[in-house]
Amino acid sequence: MDLLALGASASILITIMTVALAFHSGVAVRARVRNRLEAVLTGTASVVEGDAGAPLRGTPTVAAIFKSVVSGAWLERMGTKLERADSKLQPVDFMVIRFGLACLAFVVPYLFLGGVLGLIAALGAAVIGFQLPEMWINSRTEARSKKLEEQLPEAITLVSNSLKAGFGLLQALSLAADQMEHPISTELGQAIHEMNVGSHPDEALTALSERTGNYDLDLVVTAILVQRSVGGNLSEILDTVAATMRERVRIRAEVNTLTAQQRMTGYVLGLMPLGVGILFLLMSPDYIMVLFTEPVGKMMLGVAVVMEIIGIVIIRRILDIEV
Repeated sequence: MDLLALGASASILITIMTVALAFHSGVAVRARVRNRLEAVLTGTASVVEGDAGAPLRGTPTVAAIFKSVVSGAWLERMGTKLERADSKLQPVDFMVIRFGLACLAFVVPYLFLGGVLGLIAALGAAVIGFQLPEMWINSRTEARSKKLEEQLPEAITLVSNSLKAGFGLLQALSLAADQMEHPISTELGQAIHEMNVGSHPDEALTALSERTGNYDLDLVVTAILVQRSVGGNLSEILDTVAATMRERVRIRAEVNTLTAQQRMTGYVLGLMPLGVGILFLLMSPDYIMVLFTEPVGKMMLGVAVVMEIIGIVIIRRILDIEV
């Protein structure tokens, strides 16, 4: 039996097992939490011997081994990142999924292509498969942060108007949480809950800022904390902050409009080599296959890919204007 085929089969088996473990872990946790809540609400909760201190989160054996070799700081950072993306995954499960996709992406191209070209394609596919979940998380985080920024001016205006009407800060935040939609309502609701259970308002607001990692929200929290320390009219301060945010949104939209042509130029220049290559592959396969069969052609192709990536990164950096 071919050792490479055996290794590919083993990789597929490992991928299926790791994904199944991650899925089973999440299902088991949800079922366990649901059963405990139902027992508490119905008044039939009882402590089973050996289960009194059992955690709600059970980690599979593979995940426990992985968890033992990574630092707690990494797990905390990854947990915060997943929370900002509105993901219910745990950090260990997320890494298991990344490695599982990488193994699966490595196996499939090699089984179909084989040889040196198949190995190169498999390595590239493995890297892409490993990065896909990270790209998905980054995309969700960016979308959530953008929606949060769009909601902030309206939420601040609600809080400011509530303060002018005689409400306290906690009542004003509660009103904004009730009137607004996710994600701002969820974040404000969690901060209010922390205050209700005994947390100091300054600590709850600071945790709110750290949890979201949003610059605009950090600006609002800083303004509230400064006002609580030195005094002043909080409603007027929030009105000023809201006006500043609306102006930043307007300037950001104007910058995006002015740089739209340059972004489109970058997309066209980035996709043009690929389009030309596909065109030559369809019109004259023998002419372009030299790049894939000859050593010099492979070297030229590798250099072209690296330069293409560098050009795309440079264009993105140029167009990334901070407002």
